[in-house]
Amino acid sequence: ELSPEKREEARSEAFDLLVDRGYKIRYALDEEIAVENSEVEEIFQEVKGRFSSLDDFQKALGGETVNEYRAAIYRSLLAVKAEKVAVDANVKVTDGDVVSYYEENKASFFRPKRFKVSHVLVKVPSNATNKERDEFLIKAEGLAERAKGGEDFYDLAYYNSDDRTRYIGGDLGFIHMGQTVKPFENALLNLKPGDVVGPVETISGFHIIKLFEVEDPTQLTLDEMRGKIQLRLKEKKTAALYEDWMKGLKAKYKAEKFFGE
Repeated sequence: ELSPEKREEARSEAFDLLVDRGYKIRYALDEEIAVENSEVEEIFQEVKGRFSSLDDFQKALGGETVNEYRAAIYRSLLAVKAEKVAVDANVKVTDGDVVSYYEENKASFFRPKRFKVSHVLVKVPSNATNKERDEFLIKAEGLAERAKGGEDFYDLAYYNSDDRTRYIGGDLGFIHMGQTVKPFENALLNLKPGDVVGPVETISGFHIIKLFEVEDPTQLTLDEMRGKIQLRLKEKKTAALYEDWMKGLKAKYKAEKFFGE
């Protein structure tokens, strides 16, 4: 049901992926990289097990035989293993790399002011009439009075909120500056821990908000960011090494493209 343009785009992308896999397989053969038959069989049996009968499985293969499908699995695994050997195994991120990256990007490792809050939402449908909106507002004002009067906020949210956070007492966790809509954020700025405010109107409806904790802006330390930096550097180095590897394969192995009817 794809349009001709989308169909051709998908066909072209699939073709390029197959060609790239071919390059990786050639590399694997030259480097005497192999895949155990048990690995092929495990995947084969897993896929086969999705079908209620052998006949259904063979129909799903289209014009491909079972042995041809096993060979296709082998080629796919071989290409993956070649990439692991040529790229993944050669990606190294040292502690010095992490420290340098942290120092060079220290300004970006800054956590803005944040607030630990819970809320009760009285949802207002976008197509509500003025009369209906006023009725929702009255309901929200009543809930706000109950919250400000000291009623247990968890129970108030659980039994009255129209938001799915009702099941955890309206708990939104920590919200940092710039994360939520302006009316909600502006209401938080004037609160102290323990305060309740509302109704606060947003595009979703009317909120009754309770503030539990405030954390001032803080510079995240190297230790706090180490894991994320390591992952970020590994991904970056992997992408660069993969690109160089594929360029080398395409220069070494020549491919011809044949286009038929």
